[in-house]
Amino acid sequence: MNKTADSLILSLILIVILPAALWAKDMDAALLWSRKVELSTPVSGIVSEALANIGDYVRKGQPLLRLDERPFKAEMKKAKAEIKRLEVKLHESEQEFKRAKEMHERELLADHELELAKSGFLTSESEYNAAQAALTKAELDLEYSVVKAPFNGIILNRTVEVGQTIISTMQPIPVFTIAEAGYMIARIKIPDKELSALSLGQKAGVKVSGKEYKGIISRIGMEPIAAKEETSLYEVDIRFSIDPSTILRSGQKAVVTLP
Repeated sequence: MNKTADSLILSLILIVILPAALWAKDMDAALLWSRKVELSTPVSGIVSEALANIGDYVRKGQPLLRLDERPFKAEMKKAKAEIKRLEVKLHESEQEFKRAKEMHERELLADHELELAKSGFLTSESEYNAAQAALTKAELDLEYSVVKAPFNGIILNRTVEVGQTIISTMQPIPVFTIAEAGYMIARIKIPDKELSALSLGQKAGVKVSGKEYKGIISRIGMEPIAAKEETSLYEVDIRFSIDPSTILRSGQKAVVTLP
């Protein structure tokens, strides 16, 4: 066997048996929540129930907070009563308009009187539609009086207590902060010269407290976060899944293995 063949065989053997770590790069990373949301309510009221505490695991749709529902139900009752009243008024004005048109066609009613009948009907119709809108708003306000978890998550912060008055403003105050359970982000900083080797969806490994996870690149920063003499650093996020019962925290140190 000649030297060329020997070199080729040796190269193939090395590719097969050498550990993959020789072709990988380990980088320090910090953990972040995959998704974090501050929850609030657009309606004002008094807190009757606060149903979650910091550190609790909650499921999507689970109620976290309830306001006293009595004022909202009263508004719904009022809106429904107004609709019933205006239904009668609308029906009467509609019949009056029909009679006016018939009499006008037989030249028994002046144009001005026909216009008055039409105006009365349109006014009643407008009032009825406004009452319908008021009922819809009352129903939404009752729905918004209950703050629910938007996804399976962990409660990070709670700022309310039973009996507290919540006043809705242009920018509602958060009552709970929730992070998505089951996923985390490991964030690293990459020099611009190495970005071309990365792509969204590319696989990467994450090691936290000695445990390894499989992840993918979910974000590659478009603007530098720091600049040195000859290079700039960009953020790269690796999203990985964890068991919901596993407790990891934002800010924990991790190591990311890139191919």
